Amino acid sequence: MITPTIRSERLTLDALLPADGDAIYRYCQDVEVQRWVHIPSPYTRPDAQYFVTAYAADAATSTALTLWAIRDESGSLLGVIELRHEPLASATVGYWLGKEHRGQSIMSEALATLMEYAFDPLGLALDRVHWESFIGNTASAIVARRAGFHFEGTMRQSVVHRDRRLDTWHASLLRGDDREIQDGWPL
Repeated sequence: MITPTIRSERLTLDALLPADGDAIYRYCQDVEVQRWVHIPSPYTRPDAQYFVTAYAADAATSTALTLWAIRDESGSLLGVIELRHEPLASATVGYWLGKEHRGQSIMSEALATLMEYAFDPLGLALDRVHWESFIGNTASAIVARRAGFHFEGTMRQSVVHRDRRLDTWHASLLRGDDREIQDGWPL
């Protein structure tokens, strides 16, 4: 799907560009990004170039994935957010920010903005969005909780990451949910 541009008060979500390669490379050197995100490790410049060219181009022509760059008012890349589309008007969301942009509610704003678009009948018209993270990724869980996601539980050894099986947390947001912070999270 060609990446639609979505705006919030401080952010623009739009297409990832080849010029974003240096920022992607720099951000993906962070041990926290490598710990929580399915990316190559070590992360090389060719990995970054692949991500901003081939992967982004595939996303732009795919019905299975939509990928957005998260940018500030100046157009600087702050991180990425994506929806992996699934049958019956559903998707799984994934996201990360560069280290220097964390702790400023940027991802909370980006996720809330994307959820508005995702559920809008004139946007993606989704009925359900799923969130998943490795157990212990409390920063990601806090963002999902702030967006109103309902914690659904833990799946044991459900994902392979760096040649190990890891437990994951799961939550969802439905079109009709009120988007208020929900209880029941293991935070």
